Amino acid sequence: MGKKFYTIMIVPHAAAKFRRLKVSRNFLLMAGSFLGVLTIGGLMLPHFLLKSSQLNATLEKLTRENAELKKAIEKFDASLADLRSKLSEFETKAAKFALMVGVEDPNAQQMGAGGSTFDLKSLSPRASRTVLEGEINTLRERSGALQDSFRTLDMAFQKQSLLLSSTPSIFPVRGLMGNGFGWRRDPFTGMRDFHQGLDIVAPLGTKVMAPADGIVTRVGPAGGFGNSIVISHGYGIITRYGHLSAIGVRVGQRVKRGDIIGNVGTTGRSTGPHLHYEVLVHQHNVDPVKYILEEFRSF
Repeated sequence: MGKKFYTIMIVPHAAAKFRRLKVSRNFLLMAGSFLGVLTIGGLMLPHFLLKSSQLNATLEKLTRENAELKKAIEKFDASLADLRSKLSEFETKAAKFALMVGVEDPNAQQMGAGGSTFDLKSLSPRASRTVLEGEINTLRERSGALQDSFRTLDMAFQKQSLLLSSTPSIFPVRGLMGNGFGWRRDPFTGMRDFHQGLDIVAPLGTKVMAPADGIVTRVGPAGGFGNSIVISHGYGIITRYGHLSAIGVRVGQRVKRGDIIGNVGTTGRSTGPHLHYEVLVHQHNVDPVKYILEEFRSF
């Protein structure tokens, strides 16, 4: 089938010759289509430009937020690193304290647990968040174990503190060392005799102190001991004080280390003013000097 053509006649004004253009139908269709596309494109261009501008603004906002998020993650990671360091320091101290008081440290298995080895700067925000969440969970477990450790240590220290406060660790009176614990010649009979305490010579009326915390269980005359006091310190430890000139406590009274309980005298079987001092552990006399921490000197 032959191509169809159209003739376009151009008639000028005045005496100029008219022109005749011969164009095919296909050319007209193509030209019309091209003009249609140009028209539609011209109409849609502002919409596309607006959309493009909005997308660029959104992209810039996301880029800015991403940069801020990375900075926040880096700052948070630095804080976690500082927290890890402090936690490790506390764990080390807890282990030392546990060793000092002779208890097993429940935090020992958590010791040396390392933190994150990832470089968060090289990770995406989502990956960084996953790493940080794992790190936080690890620190939470370590802090929980450390709390258990400190509870155990607190109980041990309280027990040790009570034991130490109940141990007769100071001289009950300031004076001169007389007869010690052990065999001696009895000053009254001249016979060999075992002295079950410590004699401290001091002027009449010198104050006598409780060498440890305890409860007064007996006061008053006690044969050769004269005016005496007995204090129970717990843990099977008892102290006895003899030859007092005065008694300043009563039965059932609680005393603290350093409290005044009486005065040096010469009552009972005594050759002069002094304090007879005994320490008994589970009803057996022991050398009081072995319990005294302060160095002896004449006061």
